[in-house]
Amino acid sequence: MKRAVERSKLDRKTNVELVETMWEQFCNLGIYESNVIETTTYSIQEAVFAVKEKISSGAALLS
Repeated sequence: MKRAVERSKLDRKTNVELVETMWEQFCNLGIYESNVIETTTYSIQEAVFAVKEKISSGAALLS
């Protein structure tokens, strides 16, 4: 949250509103929760690898 609200393109109030809106949209994914890849501690390369692996395995196909 701290990183998001401190982005310089928009003012702090707008950034907070955007983050809160995104949180509401993504906090409960329901049946799609298993497709989430937790990348908080990943490097960019690790995140890309994890996404490519999920796609190539077919584990994230929507039906």
